[in-house]
Parts: sequence; C-alpha cells; structure tokens
Amino acid sequence: MPVTVALDVGNVYGLSTRDKTYRAEGILRVSAPAASVRQWVAAGVEPSELVRFENLVEPWDSLMEPNGPLLQLGGSLGRDYRFSGNFYSDEINFRSHPFGGLTLRLILEAVPSANAAVGALQLRGDASDSSVNQRTNMTGYQLRSWRLVNDQHGVDLNLTYEPLGRASLMKWLLPLTITMLVMLLTPNLRASFSSERLAIPPVILLTLVFMQQAYRDTLPTLPYLTGLDRLYALSYGVTLVFFCEFIWCANLKDRLAERFDAALNRRIERLELAMQLASV
Repeated sequence: MPVTVALDVGNVYGLSTRDKTYRAEGILRVSAPAASVRQWVAAGVEPSELVRFENLVEPWDSLMEPNGPLLQLGGSLGRDYRFSGNFYSDEINFRSHPFGGLTLRLILEAVPSANAAVGALQLRGDASDSSVNQRTNMTGYQLRSWRLVNDQHGVDLNLTYEPLGRASLMKWLLPLTITMLVMLLTPNLRASFSSERLAIPPVILLTLVFMQQAYRDTLPTLPYLTGLDRLYALSYGVTLVFFCEFIWCANLKDRLAERFDAALNRRIERLELAMQLASV
C-alpha cells in the first residue's frame, strides 16, 4: 500500500555539536488512497501511526498532533500533523569545523501495524509538496540547500548548512590570530632582551592550550583533527620553534659575551625575520 509523506519544516534550532542533536518543528502530511484511509480511520488507526521519525530522540519530549481534518488530495486522503522534537544526525562531520558545512537529516520510516486493516506499506516522499522555511537558519549557520530522498528504508530529508564566515571568524579564528600575532612580533625585541623574549612563548603555549580546550569542549570525542585543530597544531609548532631559537640565541650571547658584536646581531635578526615570514 503506497503511503505518501510531505514535510514542511518551519524551524530548526538548538543544534548541539557535542551530542550531534538538533530540534525541529513543522508540518508532516501523510496521505494514501482514499479507500484505504477510510478503512484505517474506521478501524481506529490514525494515518500518523503508520510512520515515525527514525532518528527521533527523547520521544517523551516530542509532539505529533493533528493540524486539521482529513484533506481530499485528488484520489487520496491525507491529514496534516504538527510535529516537533529532538533529532539525532550522525551525518554531522567535523573535519572542517568550524569552517565547513554540516548536514542534518530527518528520517521517516514506515511502522509495521498489527491492525488487520493495515497491510504492508511502501513509503515515498513528495518533494513537490515539501518545503523548508528560511527561518531554519541557525545561529552561526545559514541554510544552503535541502533535498528529499526516497530510498528502500523510507524518506530522508537532508538539510545542508554552511557557516556564517563572520561568526566563525569572531568566535574562534580571531583570538587565535591575535595570540599568534603576539608570538610572531616577539622576535622584534632585540636579542639583548633575552629574558623578556624567553618569557613570552610559555605564556602563548598556555593560552593556546586553554583556547583549544574551550573549543574541544563544544564537540564530541572525535578520532580525527578538525580544521581548527590543525591550525592549533601548527601554532604549537611555530611557538616551540621560536622558543628553541630564543634559547639558542640567549646561550650564544652568554657564551660569546664580549664577542657578541653588531654583525652577529644582524645575522640573528635576518634569521628571525626569515622564521617570521615562514611562520606566516
């Protein structure tokens, strides 16, 4: 028995990158041949009982209620249902986070019924009658596209989001950039200020550790590095290289003592300038 579903998603919010969950609400339309629907209703079976959201979590905190009477849809009968709930999307990939896009899924599947009035069901989605409201733009993300897919397991609505560049820049990239700018400007201190130069890299390293920890606390445990993790790894490497160079320079100055002349100082300055440019 063919059962057609259409989704009108009105709002998507409450994205939790740590739990890979989000909240969504909208209208679900379930329709089937008129004779079958009348038979189901007479047997006390509501059309919404024949489908379910496969990736719904916390069912006790969800909603599925009729949003009007039965509708005549050509040779079919259907009914609209208002739904809301918390959904899990395993398709969320953090390899490019927080700069890459993410995909959220709403998965509908047919529910086997023990009622004799309901036979085997074939679920299919109607993309022409489905829609996604632009209010689905979440904080830091905007909706790029959506697609309704029919497969052998049911109906899959894919919502593809892309990050708002300014939000990601201000929240994560700008603090890292400022911190590393301080590090890259440190070699501009003359070599005679060796104690001051040696004090800055440990502070930068501690700052990087705390910033990365704050960022990772917003994500689940991942077996791979995200895009921002790779930037942090590069920042650690740059800071350690400069720290080692400062130690070498301080030891050289102490060892040569009076022979540490202007020519040697210029050579060190040229070396540090090359390191700065390479780090950038």
